[in-house]
Amino acid sequence: MNNRWRGVADRLVQGLGVQPGELVEVRDGTGDLELLVEIQLAVERAGATPQVLLLPADYLQRLWSEVAPEYLARWDEHRAGNLRQAHRVLRLLGAGADPARAPADALQAWMGARHRLTEIEEERRLPFLLVVIPTARAAEQLGLSAEQYEAILLPALEASAEVLQAEIERVLAAVRGGQQITIHSGEGCVLHLEHGERPWLSDDGVIDTADRARGAIVSNLPAGSIYTTVLEERAHGCLWLPRAGEAEGVTLHFRGGRVERIDAQRGAEALAAMFDGHSGEPRRVSHVGIGLNPFLKQPVGDIIVDEHIHGCLFIAFGENRYMGGQNESSLNVDFVHPGATLEVDGRVIVSQGKLVA
Repeated sequence: MNNRWRGVADRLVQGLGVQPGELVEVRDGTGDLELLVEIQLAVERAGATPQVLLLPADYLQRLWSEVAPEYLARWDEHRAGNLRQAHRVLRLLGAGADPARAPADALQAWMGARHRLTEIEEERRLPFLLVVIPTARAAEQLGLSAEQYEAILLPALEASAEVLQAEIERVLAAVRGGQQITIHSGEGCVLHLEHGERPWLSDDGVIDTADRARGAIVSNLPAGSIYTTVLEERAHGCLWLPRAGEAEGVTLHFRGGRVERIDAQRGAEALAAMFDGHSGEPRRVSHVGIGLNPFLKQPVGDIIVDEHIHGCLFIAFGENRYMGGQNESSLNVDFVHPGATLEVDGRVIVSQGKLVA
């Protein structure tokens, strides 16, 4: 028995809120058989049934290259039926595939099919837990050894909901009731956002009944953050990011709630193409938040991990209906800024990446 994975597997099942008699769709992007065995057993111990969909990077890379676009356009056909039967979704992230290496027509066809599955998830309000797993291949992509990555990530993955909730409640008390959010990101950039009456949500790595009632049906592991949607048409000013996708030294200029212009030291055109390759309103802010995991101290280069660093600002673009917003898009992408300052109604909550509230 791999005790390391058993502890993680039990935390995932707890976080997803698995109930007896349910069908749980497990989407595996790791290719780690030992991990999958432990997760299946953890789901079964909870009285539920796991349904595993294998999606490791090698499979996706070959899928995009070897399968005709006309078939990829139907990739969701039978999977949609399975998803309509599921009660919860668990997605395991390992090393990522590289869409840039895929034929454009094949990738577009597959993404259309994948988006239709996302629409089913949103329509059915399925609880969805997204988990970063420290695989050896993922570590290599980040320039770390497997041992380094596990040492960083495993304590953060296994952090108890009680520890995270205590920090979350402390910071929520400081931001509740605020209307205006101001982000000072460096390079002279200030971004003004209106929060209005939108609720602050929290991610403690557990999707419970109260979360679902508030509209929070998606959680991450590692967890530990607070976040909120903002009034979609009210963002104005500019935001500087050290990195956004493949672009570096990025300045996003906002007008009417939308990114109007992109400047960057490198990669501005690629970032613009990423936004413009999606439907709906991909250039609008989806949500903004603050990382609160006390076991995460410095960036590793994985967005889901880095946005939970204690005191780190994260900002997302595109789809936000799944957390109670009103923006529809096929895009949902997060960027992080570990050294930003965030104010709520003029009160400093985070100062240059350090939580001060």
